[in-house]
Amino acid sequence: MKNATIILLINLLVLTGCSGATAKSAETAKSEAVQSASQENVIWASGKLLPARWAGLSPAASGALRALNVAEGDQVAAGAVLAEVDNGILQSQVEVARAAVAEAEAARNKLLAGATPTELAQAQADVLAAQSGVAQAQANLRQAQEAGVVAEAQVAIAQAQYNELASRPSPAERIEAQRRIDLARLALAQAQRAYDEVRGDPHIGMLPQALALQQATTDYEAAKAAYQVATQGATREQLAVAAAQINAAKAQVQVVRAQTPPAEAAVKSAEAQVVRAQAALDRVKAGATAEDKAMAEARVKSAQALLAQAQAQLRQTQVSAPFAGQVGTIYVRPGELAAPGQPVLMFGDTSKLRVETTDLRETDVTKLKVNMPVEVTFDALPGRTFQGKITRIAPMSTTEKGSTNFTVIVEVPDLDGSLRWGMTAFVNIRVDK
Repeated sequence: MKNATIILLINLLVLTGCSGATAKSAETAKSEAVQSASQENVIWASGKLLPARWAGLSPAASGALRALNVAEGDQVAAGAVLAEVDNGILQSQVEVARAAVAEAEAARNKLLAGATPTELAQAQADVLAAQSGVAQAQANLRQAQEAGVVAEAQVAIAQAQYNELASRPSPAERIEAQRRIDLARLALAQAQRAYDEVRGDPHIGMLPQALALQQATTDYEAAKAAYQVATQGATREQLAVAAAQINAAKAQVQVVRAQTPPAEAAVKSAEAQVVRAQAALDRVKAGATAEDKAMAEARVKSAQALLAQAQAQLRQTQVSAPFAGQVGTIYVRPGELAAPGQPVLMFGDTSKLRVETTDLRETDVTKLKVNMPVEVTFDALPGRTFQGKITRIAPMSTTEKGSTNFTVIVEVPDLDGSLRWGMTAFVNIRVDK
C-alpha cells in the first residue's frame, strides 16, 4: 500500500537518517518525507497520544499538601479523593454538621411516628398521679380546717372553765365536777393509748392523736381544777392558770389558722398540675400538629444546608477525580505547598486514547474534513500502521515557535494496549488534488 510505504519511509528517515557519504539530519529527512508525501496528495503531521478526557487537577484552597492518596498509574473511580491540603478543622465541622442532620432527622421521624405505647402510658400515669396529688392536698386542707374548729372549741372550753372557777361552786357543781374529772380521766387514758400507737411517727405532732391527747390532757386538768374550785373554791393562782389556758387555746387557734392558706394553695397547685398533665396526654393522643411537622422538617433542611456548606468548604481543600481514570504525573508531594491553578497531578481517562496533532500547517487544514480516514504510526511500534478518522478540527489556530498550526483530533479504534499517554504519533491523511 502506497500510504504505508510513505509512513515507513518517514519513520526510517526521521529515526535513522539515510545511508550515504554524508548522513542527513533527522529534520532534513523529515522535510523530504513530507515533500514526498505531499507529491502523493498526502498531508503529514505529528501529534501526541492523549486521553479523550484529561485535566491538570489542583485544590481550590492553598495550603501544605497533607495527604497524597494515589500513585502515578493508579486507576481510580469518579469522585475519589486523590489529595488533600491541611483541613482537620473543616473535617471536624463536617462531622459535627453530619451529626446535627442525623439528630434533626431522628427528631422529625419520631415526631411523625407519633407517641409510642410507653409514652402514652407515661402520660396517662402522670394524669393519675396529678389527680392523686389533688386528693391528698384536699385531705390536708380538710384536716387543717377541722383542726381550726377544734382549736376554736378549745378556746370556748377554756373560757367556760375560767368562768366556773370565778363563780362560787354549788353542791350540784361539786357533783358535776367529780363526774367531769372521772370522764376526763377516762378520755385521757383513751387518748394516751391512741397516742402510744403512733408514737414512732416522725410527724406525730401533726396527727389527730397528738391533738386528741393534748385535748384530753387539757380536759383532765380542767376537770381537776373545776373540782378544786367546786370543793375549795378557786385561788388567785388557779384563776391565773385558767386564764393562761384561754390564751394558750387562742394561740393554738392562730397556729391552726396559719396552716389553712398553705393547704389551700397546695390544692390549687395540684389542680393546675392535673390540667397540665391532661393537656400533655391530649397532645400525645392527638399526635404532631401541622406546625410541629413543618418546624421539624425545617430543622432537617437547615441542618442539611449547614452540612452541605461544611462539605463544600472541605472540598475546597481536596483534589478529587472528576471522572474515572488514571493518575498520570504527580507534581506536588506531601508537605509541599499546593495552590489553586497549579496542578498537583495530571489525570485522564486512558480507557479511550486519541491522537491530537501538534504541527498541522494552516496551508493543509483547509483540505481536511471530519470523518476523513487517517493512517497513524508510532515511534514506539515501528512497522505498524493503525487506521483512524478525523473527528474534530480545531476552529482556531495555535502558534508554536513562530509557526501557525491547527489541532486535529483523530480517533483510532484499534490501538495497541501497550501504547501510553503522551507517546509521539505520526498521521498521514490522503486528500484529493
